[in-house]
Amino acid sequence: MNQEESNLDKFERYVMNNIPIRLIRLSDMKFVVRSDVKKHFRSSVPLEDSLYHPSESVRYAILSHRWLDEGEPTYDDMTANIAESLAGYTKLMNFCEKAREYGMEFVWSDTCCIDKNNSTELDESIRSMFRWYRNSAICIVHLAQSETIADVEHDEWFTRGWTLQELLAPEKIKFFYKCWTPMTDDEDDKNMEPTEVMETLERATGISFDDLFFTPGPIRVDKRMTWAARRKTTRAEDVAYSLMGMFDVSLQVAYGEGGDRAFCRLIEAIMRPVILLSSTGRANLQNIALHALFLNRPRATWIVKIWNSMMSDSR
Repeated sequence: MNQEESNLDKFERYVMNNIPIRLIRLSDMKFVVRSDVKKHFRSSVPLEDSLYHPSESVRYAILSHRWLDEGEPTYDDMTANIAESLAGYTKLMNFCEKAREYGMEFVWSDTCCIDKNNSTELDESIRSMFRWYRNSAICIVHLAQSETIADVEHDEWFTRGWTLQELLAPEKIKFFYKCWTPMTDDEDDKNMEPTEVMETLERATGISFDDLFFTPGPIRVDKRMTWAARRKTTRAEDVAYSLMGMFDVSLQVAYGEGGDRAFCRLIEAIMRPVILLSSTGRANLQNIALHALFLNRPRATWIVKIWNSMMSDSR
């Protein structure tokens, strides 16, 4: 297989598996699907570059924000052309404008780019969301309760379950205050230098500077669980679902199962590969159980059940 075929094949696999199902095209504010994105970027694929990665070609901006209690534009609102009257539409338009300033042609927002009436699409979106944030060219964060950097530590964005992965996954982040003024003059606020922004993020999240540059996986589980300990989700099950990407595991999405059952399925998925192989895995599970007991006694009880099941399977 020659290099052209190799790069094109790599590009097509990437588009069909590693970017959002649906994006907004900024030139006409229409929804497009992966096949449209593939057509748009295909001509930019280099023919003779052995170091090529498709993320160099496929560029989109992604929004991270605190949802309004009501008035966020949905997929149905956008397709019915009734979104403009909603309170969250202005936020969406401001996000799109900032994305244009970054030279983006495509954007994604969790409010309107997922057809939540389609259970298959919703399941894939939740399982893939960490990867979608990771692969974005820029993550634009709107801090709706902050007007200066002194406000940031108290902004609700730092208390929500889903925004933890939205902080850790992207390689590049740009923060904007309430009125969409930029926090800094830098293009990327996720800086490898100990800037005021990075020091503020450390204080607001309890996550060390080095850990903010994050690699997903089922490692240092007890420590990573503490990062999510004080965060809240509207749906109880999202306590677990919002952490799947961080630990690089996949769960079937089953709203209605309850937060405790979802959380313990998460723990089982994280720990099963190591619990049967090492004493370290058993020690990690004990540490997680202690954290769970501190946060929520039923979850700790479920973890004991997982422990007993795994020990039985390993005999």
